[in-house]
Amino acid sequence: MTEKTPVGGSADPEEERRIGVGGTALGLGTRAGRAQALRDAVDAVTAWSHHALGDGLPDFASFPYEQVVGYYQQVGKAASAGELVALLRGARLGVACAGRARPWASPDAWLFDTWLPLTFTDRPMSYVSYAGNDVLSIAEWDSDGSPAATERADDLLTAVLLADLVVRETDALAAGGDDRQRARTTAVWQALGRLPEYAPLALADRAPLDTVRAALGDAAGDPATAALRAVAAIRAAAPAALLRAVEVALLPVTTLHDERMFVRSIQLFERLFARVARSLTFAVEAVRADRPADAAAFLETATTRLTGATSPLYRILTTMPPESFAVIRDHTHGASAIQSRPYQLVEAASAKRSCETHSPEKGPLFTLDSTLQEAFLARAGGWPTEDARRLEEAMRALDAGWRGMKRTHWGVTMKIIGRVPGTGGTAGADYLKAAADMALFPQLAEV
Repeated sequence: MTEKTPVGGSADPEEERRIGVGGTALGLGTRAGRAQALRDAVDAVTAWSHHALGDGLPDFASFPYEQVVGYYQQVGKAASAGELVALLRGARLGVACAGRARPWASPDAWLFDTWLPLTFTDRPMSYVSYAGNDVLSIAEWDSDGSPAATERADDLLTAVLLADLVVRETDALAAGGDDRQRARTTAVWQALGRLPEYAPLALADRAPLDTVRAALGDAAGDPATAALRAVAAIRAAAPAALLRAVEVALLPVTTLHDERMFVRSIQLFERLFARVARSLTFAVEAVRADRPADAAAFLETATTRLTGATSPLYRILTTMPPESFAVIRDHTHGASAIQSRPYQLVEAASAKRSCETHSPEKGPLFTLDSTLQEAFLARAGGWPTEDARRLEEAMRALDAGWRGMKRTHWGVTMKIIGRVPGTGGTAGADYLKAAADMALFPQLAEV
């Protein structure tokens, strides 16, 4: 079996031993260990495929995710072996051709069918595949689709994603991380302590999170122990299918520790954008049904979570060393944040933007029957003044929060990469600065 050189290492022995921020991820192992991980993954996938294509239906729950993900995380997707990729592609194709895929039958079958293409390194990369966004939608498998149930599922997913980041950064600090690692880990602990501000339905008992905040505020406190106890509480509240989906949705391209943080941060922001987009679509429906109070409530909830998450999540991202991001960027061409579907839906559902030219790099174009701005302007005149005013204020508050988030994004981008062009064909930081000035509801002043 052939082995490629992992991306993110260094010819300097001292650099190779650096773990955490600015260095490699824990668990990289030796060259012999990586070769063994490849053999283990190939053998496990081969054995599973033989069984899956035999008598009876495939046991999707027994697919060897641990071996495959373990190998990919050791070497990075950029250095993954072609023979394993071919086996994985063959496993999915074989099950599909035999008529045994049935992804709708169970969470395990759905995860197999949705996740496996993320391992195919011989196909163009996209933002969706890089971040594993589709895989994480398994969080809503048992939801009845109501706003309340969807919010609970999304809050729990947010908590589980953050919990994984907490463990990785705490372990890196314990392994001898430097001051940069301590700053990163502290930022992650702070984000965990503030979880009720942006994912309040994740835990029924918030005591573990209160303990994290108390430990951070006490010079003699033990935030590491408190954080890991909170992680245990979060994982105990999550179904097994969600825990597995979060685990397998981390397929970094390099072996850099910083890329693990970057992928998890993308996934957390995608949950935040999805929550805002969902609130906007619910609000449009409520306005068209002449329920302005409900529409305002949806937007008020979205604004609270957006403003609660912006500071702690971006504080984590600011710990990304520019040199690490340069390596990640060089190996993720085609995966641009402008392809974020929830982000696009937020701006598409808020108001029509006829002057904007759609870029092919953004992916499919959303087409909606109505936007919140147009629905509000058309119907507000027939409502009681108090209801119309509350909804208008909620729209303005969301607009302020959204633009504030984009301004923060611009500032972080300037710190990490400066004014280099964006990977999606944009002008990079200059594009983000211009985007931050675009209102969600530009015609509200006419009300």
